Amino acid sequence: MNKQLGLAAAFAALVVVSSVSAAELPGPVVPDGLGVNIHFTDPRPGEMAMLADAGFTIVRMDFSWGATEREKEQYDFAAYDRLMAALAPHKIRALFILDYSNRHYDNNQSPASDEGRKAFARWAAAAAVHFRGRGILWEMYNEPNISFWRPEPKVDDYVKLALEVGKAIRAAAPDEIYIGPATSQIDMPFLEACFKAGLLEYWSAVSVHPYRQKPPETAAEEYARLWQLIDRYAPKGKQIPILSGEWGYSAAWKGYDEAIQGRMLPRQWMTNLAHAVPVSIWYDWHDDGPDPKEPEHHFGTVLHPYHEGRSPVYDPKPAYLAAKTLNSTLNGFRFNKRLDVGSPDDHVYLFDKGEQLRLAAWSVNEKPHAVRIPASPGQFIITGHTGETLPPVAATAAGLELVVDGGPRYLVPQGPNDLLRLAAAWESVPGYRAVEVHGRSAAMLDLGNPLDRPIRAALNGQESVEIQPGATATLRTPLDLTRSSDPIDVVMECRIDGFGRLAQRSRILVSNPLRVTFGPIAAAKLTLRVENGSGAPLHGTVVLTDVEGLRLTETSKPVDLARGETQKDVTFALDEAAARELRLGVEIKDREGRLQLRVPPSRSELVDDFAQYNAESLANAWKVVPDGDAKVGSTQTVSLAPAPPGLPGGPGQVLKINYSMEEGWKFIRLVPQQEAMKRIDGRPKALGLWLYGDESGHSPRLRFTDSTGQTFQPTAESISWKGWRYIELALDGAASGHWGGADDGVVHYPIRWDSLLLIDGTRSASPPRDVYVVSPMLIR
Repeated sequence: MNKQLGLAAAFAALVVVSSVSAAELPGPVVPDGLGVNIHFTDPRPGEMAMLADAGFTIVRMDFSWGATEREKEQYDFAAYDRLMAALAPHKIRALFILDYSNRHYDNNQSPASDEGRKAFARWAAAAAVHFRGRGILWEMYNEPNISFWRPEPKVDDYVKLALEVGKAIRAAAPDEIYIGPATSQIDMPFLEACFKAGLLEYWSAVSVHPYRQKPPETAAEEYARLWQLIDRYAPKGKQIPILSGEWGYSAAWKGYDEAIQGRMLPRQWMTNLAHAVPVSIWYDWHDDGPDPKEPEHHFGTVLHPYHEGRSPVYDPKPAYLAAKTLNSTLNGFRFNKRLDVGSPDDHVYLFDKGEQLRLAAWSVNEKPHAVRIPASPGQFIITGHTGETLPPVAATAAGLELVVDGGPRYLVPQGPNDLLRLAAAWESVPGYRAVEVHGRSAAMLDLGNPLDRPIRAALNGQESVEIQPGATATLRTPLDLTRSSDPIDVVMECRIDGFGRLAQRSRILVSNPLRVTFGPIAAAKLTLRVENGSGAPLHGTVVLTDVEGLRLTETSKPVDLARGETQKDVTFALDEAAARELRLGVEIKDREGRLQLRVPPSRSELVDDFAQYNAESLANAWKVVPDGDAKVGSTQTVSLAPAPPGLPGGPGQVLKINYSMEEGWKFIRLVPQQEAMKRIDGRPKALGLWLYGDESGHSPRLRFTDSTGQTFQPTAESISWKGWRYIELALDGAASGHWGGADDGVVHYPIRWDSLLLIDGTRSASPPRDVYVVSPMLIR
């Protein structure tokens, strides 16, 4: 992809993909890439008809190595032949997951030996040849970054297997679709390791599972970051789409029910389409069980009981009705653009099919409120997201006023609508644009004008340019851009004489961002780590600003990063020991004095200095305790140790946690032993600390309780890395699990520690492990 335009090229990729052949990936036309996860090879009577009636065009299903190679190199694909025969009358494609293990190899664990990898690759190639030309998407494993890779996730082992399979499939059936890695969530470190190893040479697409309990619209920025990562490693000239291979919302999650789940499905699918993700597999087809408190039982679009001889054979949930409504209302349509109506929370999507136009409108803000949609006068028929007919509305010269909430509404204009026709013809602005920045440089944003009349276009109302018919213009933004990792909102506005105003919303992502993290503060020095993920060169100065709580001998130091260098430590000498409470900001400038990055000053407070302890005093301050299923065994100790290599600022005394876990639900907690240490003053935003990981795939969390007794448990990214990494865990209640007390998800101050750190296992048995922790800081 073009590195400067970045994400804009992703949309062009869909055109390329959809024009190759019927055996290629689905295109962006509804419902071509919209599917559901199943758990059968032999459907029950009436099941396939009901599934097809909802408009699902893909099913995702495990393709089991152990079940199809019962004897070495003897392959029995009969069960999947039957499934393909059941899908064929309904024109439903299969996404088969090449998984998991085989009793003949590697002790029935995930393939980790040369023999196991070669056997898995032979089997995968034989399957691809057996089903060649039938439009199957072959996916390399399922969520190998968590416990599905046994005995524990190891990205290097996964990469070796995926490369072996890629070579085998490309040699035996080169035209088949091969995708991966189907990560749990959008695990950037795991994905980058796959890309660095060359898997994009073999993969037709990158599949991820963007699970979250937040609204689906929040995945947009993660997709954008993933597009940037693919841009960096994709073979020259190869377009590699992102697929949403599995993603759902459980109706049994706290704060969710079947009605909310039904709103999430169409929003998820349309969010994916709007961000150049052509395949969306909803998890799951039907509920897996009747337990009302078990989230895993309630991801389905239909209820669990099967009703033989009845039609329909399952009871539809709102999610099923929502899928059917979207697929029927927008059948044959493709996403055209998002129209801005004033707030980033409000989503108005325009879809087109030739001259036909339709709108979908909803809001992340669940409270009903009015928006004004640009449209010429005329009548609109409205359908609710589960298929109910709503009262029609009429647009006036001022536009179309519509009340929106969390449930999408579909609007069909009754007759041609000139302003919407112009909106459809105006060049679409991608939801995200990648821009390379070199210190307050203006970003170049292209606007086209395929219209038959002049338009005036502006960016955030700050600059305006007239574009003549048939011409294009380049709009230079007046925004001051630095190499920040934070996205920048922009609104592209188009005014057409005699018709009115149109606008599209986009966000700028810097493709060469810098990040600064503070290392542990020692008695005589402060070390900053400058992270430069893109490897773009930097030669300049680091300047400390708004300093409180530190006595420095100097406030600026040079920093030099050669091309390809991704991090550098910069150390400042201190006149005396640092205070427990600090205030500090950072600026990075290049040699010409142009600002590259500004980190606004913030306050932080050291929770505890582990360097002060000896073995006896540590035992009186901190203890590691087991938790989870009492029947699942574990060992756990906490001690003091020299810091392993790689910690910013060099060696020092850190906390060492050693643990092991048997198979099952188990986690360990680092708990303060003194009452005074449990207090948390004020309203801190987050806890930051340096953690030495060992690629366990385990999840680092913490726990705190508020004044009502409500417990919160925020989570950081899984420990997929080896070595030191700075992590932050939110203390404001956002995106945290919560229970007890007020049970309202609102933090009622004051708060106190339950566990400074919690290491949650993957339910697989874990051998003895060492995790090191240093410098826990409250971020104010």
